Amino acid sequence: MKTHIAPALRCAIFASAVSLGGTLLAETNTTSTRATSDPTAPMTTERRADMRGGEHLSRADRNFFEKASKSGIKEVAVSESVMNRLGNQQVKQFAQTMVQDHSQANAELMALAQKKGVVLPAKDDLSKLTNKWSTKKDGKDLAEDYMKEMVSDHKDAVDLFEKASKSEDPDIAAFANKTLPKLQAHLQHAKQLERALD
Repeated sequence: MKTHIAPALRCAIFASAVSLGGTLLAETNTTSTRATSDPTAPMTTERRADMRGGEHLSRADRNFFEKASKSGIKEVAVSESVMNRLGNQQVKQFAQTMVQDHSQANAELMALAQKKGVVLPAKDDLSKLTNKWSTKKDGKDLAEDYMKEMVSDHKDAVDLFEKASKSEDPDIAAFANKTLPKLQAHLQHAKQLERALD
């Protein structure tokens, strides 16, 4: 036996269903919006990452900041440590250039890190590093050891900045591309001085 539903009742049921569906859809959208905009809502992984300094950057970019900072600090510290004991004037001038250029690059790196919300590692205790160089003999041996270290360090720095120059972050890529030619020039100069001391 067929059940006949009055047209008016059929319309009322249909309208209720549409209304209920719209209410559920609106609630779903509200929940979704609340999850992304309400600070009291449980954090998604992406939102939690954005709240931590520099976590929106790739791991490679964060490693770049850390390694570049440590490298730059070392170049200045070592060069300052040996500068006044170098007998070779060309090597001494190179050390002065290292202090000047790397101090400037370090300041620019720090400014970029602040812009990106990255906390650079605190300056390590440099006493061990500077003591190592202060105990080395003056004269040619010191110059040779210093230039050997500068060649090695700048090979690493050039490699680091070449990779950073391809970063997807435009600011990091721009900084790396701007700094890279100077590092390459330092490396070539260091190699020339190292050969001249042989």
